[in-house]
Amino acid sequence: MTVWDELKVVLVRLSEEQPRVLLGYPMPEVDKGRVPPFRIDLAPWAVTTAEELHRQFGDDVELRVGALPYPPGPEPRPQPVTTPLPDLLDSREITVELDGPAVVRSGHTLRHSLLVRNLSGRELQIATNGQVTAAVVDPQTGEVVGGFSGWQTAPLVIFRVAAGATEPIPLLIDTASYTPQLGYVVPAGEWGIQATLTLGPHPRDSPSRRTPILPLTITA
Repeated sequence: MTVWDELKVVLVRLSEEQPRVLLGYPMPEVDKGRVPPFRIDLAPWAVTTAEELHRQFGDDVELRVGALPYPPGPEPRPQPVTTPLPDLLDSREITVELDGPAVVRSGHTLRHSLLVRNLSGRELQIATNGQVTAAVVDPQTGEVVGGFSGWQTAPLVIFRVAAGATEPIPLLIDTASYTPQLGYVVPAGEWGIQATLTLGPHPRDSPSRRTPILPLTITA
């Protein structure tokens, strides 16, 4: 029996018993061209599953738990920032707030809403893929420490906010850690979130602006 023959049985079992554990994996229905190592992406909270897969398959699987490799690798060298961050929204024209408190379990995902108020004298158009994805930040420094990890579909969905109006926009908040020192999930505590809005109908040609840091409570 090959590694793939053993692994696909495990993947089928996991997909049936714990469907939210697997975020990305080779389809068990396809046998052609299956040569290790096999890339498997797991939910940020699925460290136990990663331990079991690594124990059984070793280097024949390439595991990621949330945004980080498993087992933990050497600390990556800091990369120079080559793209400047977008400017903050001009609060004289656009303000944002959360549609109620944002509270989520560590390692899990919250689907929330961002209330966008248009204070300008013209219609506001915001280009999205159907939602805006938040980054989790240190509220004191603004450093990005976590957020969403994985694939998203990319349809073009335009949200329109009339002059003087307020409209909700779907907001995706995920708590996978980007920082090895924190582990695989952003731990419980009082954090912040920040999202980037594309202000126009054409994502490539429209300006981007960051929201102010908004409050996020992560629970154990």
